[in-house]
Amino acid sequence: MFQKFLLLAFISLFNIFYSQLEVLDHYPPKQHFYAGGERIMTMEMIQIVKKKGLLPCPDHDEKYFMKILVYADASISYVKDFDSLNIEKKKCAFDFGRKLIPYLKRWVPAKEDDKFVGAIANVEINPFLLYYSKDDPKDNIFTYPEFKKGLPAFSYEVRRIFEQKIRKNEDRYGSFSFTINEKGIMEDIKVEGEYTDQEKKQLASDLSKIKGEWNPASYNGIPRKYTLRQSVTQQFDIKTEHNKLNNPLNQNGFYRSH
Repeated sequence: MFQKFLLLAFISLFNIFYSQLEVLDHYPPKQHFYAGGERIMTMEMIQIVKKKGLLPCPDHDEKYFMKILVYADASISYVKDFDSLNIEKKKCAFDFGRKLIPYLKRWVPAKEDDKFVGAIANVEINPFLLYYSKDDPKDNIFTYPEFKKGLPAFSYEVRRIFEQKIRKNEDRYGSFSFTINEKGIMEDIKVEGEYTDQEKKQLASDLSKIKGEWNPASYNGIPRKYTLRQSVTQQFDIKTEHNKLNNPLNQNGFYRSH
């Protein structure tokens, strides 16, 4: 009974002590949680990954955002993630981060009212990017997916497909997205917006049948998945009908229909 009383007293004292700690839920503007900023931290992470032989996840898109509490004395602790489903889904990146974080030593506490305080840092753990990165992240080369026939040709086919679902003098607003996988195959096509479920299904089916090959996106020469998203606005007024065949593509290769 006495031992139970001591345990409860200890827990109460701990809770009182912890509640008195000043902890910010994020860093103030223009303050970074690592000496030298994000670029230096990333460079150190890359070197640790190479030195310790940490391997990327089978799913190249898997990443995890790890919350780290940086105390006023620059010591750290993990902030418990109560989303067990998220951890299970991203277990590989989570474990990767737990192996990596202990080797990072130059944490910087937040500062508020001229004094150091604890604050929570949100650290992105992306095993694929770290493993295949150049020593200096600024030297990394990323290429976007490329339609081999040229994006204007792809744009024309998309416009043709969507216009088949439009009646005269009718406006439609929506969006569509698709992924180009590592083999250059278009997949996971989704259509949203002012279309019936049947129209969305048919549009996605028609888009999947566009003929032509893609060069996949790449990161330092390593193919990877990339998802393209684009809003679609179709208006059939006089001005739009006159110009609708002359719509440009933006720099990321997304199709825009006005």
